[in-house]
Amino acid sequence: MKLGIIARSDNTGLGNQTKELVDMLNPTKVMLINSTSFNKNKQHPEWYEKYDCQHVRGFPKPSDINIFLRGLDVVLSCETFYNKDFISLARKRNVKTVLQYNYEFLDNLQRPELDLPDVLLAPSLWGFEAVTEAFGSKSRVIHLPPPTTHENFAKVKANNLSKDYKRLLHVGGKAAHLDRNGTNTIVEMLKYSKTDYEIVIKSQSELNIDIKDSRLSIDTKSPENREDLYSGFDAMILPRRYAGLCLPMNEALLSGLPVFMTDISPNNTVLPKEWLVKSNKIDQFRARTLIDVYEGNPKMLAKLIDDYVVSNKFEQKQKAFNIGYNNFSVDILKDKYIEILK
Repeated sequence: MKLGIIARSDNTGLGNQTKELVDMLNPTKVMLINSTSFNKNKQHPEWYEKYDCQHVRGFPKPSDINIFLRGLDVVLSCETFYNKDFISLARKRNVKTVLQYNYEFLDNLQRPELDLPDVLLAPSLWGFEAVTEAFGSKSRVIHLPPPTTHENFAKVKANNLSKDYKRLLHVGGKAAHLDRNGTNTIVEMLKYSKTDYEIVIKSQSELNIDIKDSRLSIDTKSPENREDLYSGFDAMILPRRYAGLCLPMNEALLSGLPVFMTDISPNNTVLPKEWLVKSNKIDQFRARTLIDVYEGNPKMLAKLIDDYVVSNKFEQKQKAFNIGYNNFSVDILKDKYIEILK
């Protein structure tokens, strides 16, 4: 099987997602998208030095696509093919197309006339039934999460399991629509939480948080290695307001951190009930389709966190790693990918 992967080299979720796929599947060719023109992010082409790379600045033209497709049997991309004609050009060459889509960015939901890939690969179960109902008769719809190399997190996991830090992590990331990661819920939760711990909010942008609580600190520095983001904590709190692929959840689990989230899909298909907080629908917005927005109950979240902070954490941390390994590790997922790509 001659495999091509469309990849990114910026230090983002999409960059890490495609790098993990390339490293796991060792493709014949990589089309490496330089995203500087549309997001100004620093690029790391050195990630792909050992692969046969076709470098494309911005969005590929049909001529770029035709060069890339030569000799390939199948192409895998994440979120987008970066050109609306990619699938039709691949079909003319009898090249199979596989898209690991994000539900909120799946253009076909808004424009059903667009070409569908041969396989729609759901990274989580959020919206899976809706996509199957809409496109299952024309495309193969399969749930298969992105892989994460658990060995990369071994040192961080050992550090997290080595002692009780009384330190919790919240990844705010880049500011997203309607406070996606639930940073404001964290702030509200602190008003009801009574135990002694430190909570660190990691954010890629400055936050306007109006609360005077000595337990809270904000860190806007970006670690050189993504694994370091999770080191020296007892758990991650991520009361997301709407769902979708959540690579920080996957990575935190493989770092030995229980992840406390809202009781909504897909969180409740991966995490145990005791790590989930009751959530109520508070809003909707339209992306490619209507997206429901939820809010975790801050009082219940405070009790959940207070109970965990005073517990014996070692078993819960080991449980977190086991959940991450069984759901997201390369060991578990590699053969499943190869079977789909054939």
